[in-house]
Amino acid sequence: MKKKYKATVALAISILGAGATMSWPASFGFWGGMLHNGFLAATIGGMADWFAVTAIFRKPLGISYKTEIIIRNRQRIMDELVEFVGHDLLSTENVMQFVNKQDVAGLLAEYIDVQGKERLAVLAREIADGVFRDLDAQAMAKRITPFIKEAVDEKIAPAMANDLMERLSNEEIAGIILKGLLLVGEDILKEEALIAILQEHVGEFLEKYEGDGMGRGFVMGLMGLDKERVSRLLVGKAQQWLDEVRTSEERWTELFQWFLARMRLLGQNQRLRDNLARTLTEYASSEVIEAMVYHYINGVLTGNEAGYKVQQAVQELLERFVDNHEWKEKLDGIIKAWMAKELEAHHQTITNMIQDRLNSLSDEELVEFTEEKVADDLQMIRINGSVVGSLAGMALYIVVYLAGQVISP
Repeated sequence: MKKKYKATVALAISILGAGATMSWPASFGFWGGMLHNGFLAATIGGMADWFAVTAIFRKPLGISYKTEIIIRNRQRIMDELVEFVGHDLLSTENVMQFVNKQDVAGLLAEYIDVQGKERLAVLAREIADGVFRDLDAQAMAKRITPFIKEAVDEKIAPAMANDLMERLSNEEIAGIILKGLLLVGEDILKEEALIAILQEHVGEFLEKYEGDGMGRGFVMGLMGLDKERVSRLLVGKAQQWLDEVRTSEERWTELFQWFLARMRLLGQNQRLRDNLARTLTEYASSEVIEAMVYHYINGVLTGNEAGYKVQQAVQELLERFVDNHEWKEKLDGIIKAWMAKELEAHHQTITNMIQDRLNSLSDEELVEFTEEKVADDLQMIRINGSVVGSLAGMALYIVVYLAGQVISP
C-alpha cells in the first residue's frame, strides 16, 4: 500500500475515532476522555499536515493563499535545480573526479577481450567492404597519379639517381660490375658475329695499309697476315688477357683499381646524374604511373581481399592492445584528457538540456512530475502528524486532568 493511502487511512481512522468517542469522556471517565482527545488531536494534526502537503502541489479546499507553492515558485525552483545539477552535482570537477578513479582503457580492454575483438573486426570488414564496393579504380588512379608523379619528379627520381651514382663508387658494387663486364666480354669473344665484324674492318685496314705499294702486300702475304688470321689473332690476344686477369691476382688488382677510379669519377659527374634523373622521370610518365596505380587498386577491389585484410589487421591490433599495458595507459590518459576538455567546452549543454526539459513541462505536468517523485515520501508528514497529534492530545489531556485534580480534588 502506498504511503498516500496509509496517510489517508490514518486520517480517516482519526476522524471516525473522534466521532465515535465523543460520549466516552462522560461514560468512561479518564480513559474515555484520553482516547477521545487522542483521536481529536490526531484528526487536527492529520488535517493540518494534509493541508500543508497538498498546498505544495495544488490548492487544498480551493484556498489560493500561499498554496500551489511549486507553480508560484516555478522559475525560482527551476533556476535552483539547474544550478545545483549543472554546476554542482554534474560539474566538470565532480564528473572528472569520478572518471579519474576509473580505469577507462582497462574497461575497454576487458570488453574487447571478452566479446569485442571479433565483433569490432567484423564491423571493420563490413565497413571496408562497403567503402571498397563503391570505389571507382580508374577515378582513384587519376586522382592519385598527379601526387605520385610530383613526388617522383621532385624527390624520388633525383634521390634514385644520386643513390645509383654514389653506389658506383662502392668497391663491392664496382667489383660486381667489373666481373660482369669481363664475363660479357668473354661471351662476346666467342660469337662468330664478332669475327665477321673484325674481318670486315681488318680487311679495310689492310687494304689501306698496302695501298699502291707492292712491297707491303708482298710482306703481308709472306707472313700470312690476311684478314681472317689477323682477326683470330686479335680475339686470341683478348682472350689471353681475360684469362690473365681471371687467374692473376696482381693483374686483377691493377685492373680493378683502374676501373674503380673511373667509376668514382663517373659517380661525381653532375651532368650524368641530372641525365639519369631526367631519364627516370621520363620513364615514370603520368600514363605509366596511372596504369600501375590502376592495376594495383583494381586488383585490390576485385580480389575481395581488402575487407578480409582490414578485419585481420583490426583484430591483430585489438589483441595487441589488450596485452599491451603501455598502450592502455596512454589511451586512458588520452580518453580522460579528451573528456575533461569536452566537458569544459560543452558543459553548458548539460544545463541547457536540463533547462529545456523543465521548460517543456506545463504547470500541471511539472506538478505531476514532482509529486510522482516526492509526494509518496511527503505522506509520512501526514502519518506523523496523526500519530504525534494523537500522542500530544492524550498528553495534554493527562496534564489538564491532573491539574484539575490538584486544583479541585
